[in-house]
Amino acid sequence: VGAGTAGLTAAIYGVRAGKSVLVLEAKTYGGQIINTPKIENYPGIKEISGFEYAKNLYEQAKNLGAEIRFEQVTAIETAESGKLVKTTKDSYECRSVILATGAKNRPLSLPREQELIGAGVSYCATCDGAFFKDKTAVVVGGGNMAVEDAIFLSRICKKVYLLHRRDELRADEILQESLSAC
Repeated sequence: VGAGTAGLTAAIYGVRAGKSVLVLEAKTYGGQIINTPKIENYPGIKEISGFEYAKNLYEQAKNLGAEIRFEQVTAIETAESGKLVKTTKDSYECRSVILATGAKNRPLSLPREQELIGAGVSYCATCDGAFFKDKTAVVVGGGNMAVEDAIFLSRICKKVYLLHRRDELRADEILQESLSAC
């Protein structure tokens, strides 16, 4: 379930292992990576757009024999033969299910936020941090990921602001100590 990087990779390995593979995806293949204008940190690939990368994964999985259907999964139940996967269009019996449903960014609902994704607004510091080299950056959040991103960006940005809504950070103590040392 899911046709992002993890789901399509699982499909490729499944087909290569001689299994029948059906990938179910609610929207479009690629997941969050399709919104990344430039990938420069993937081993063996000098530079590629997120969309092109996702397209390559999709075509590789299809060419190897994975079946990919665009249907939203509504339920997974136990069945005699293993599992019954129900979608908005059909039901499928299988022996096993891999859940590769990805993650969702939590937008701030700021004016023009969606329009500026990939043009100054990013949801992945390690993916896009190099675009902000020697610039001032803002990280929003107070959990582990936000603090890790702020620490990462502090090594390459001129200045980094960490904005959060609570009186205290929720990040692990060791991360907070590392942040204080930046």
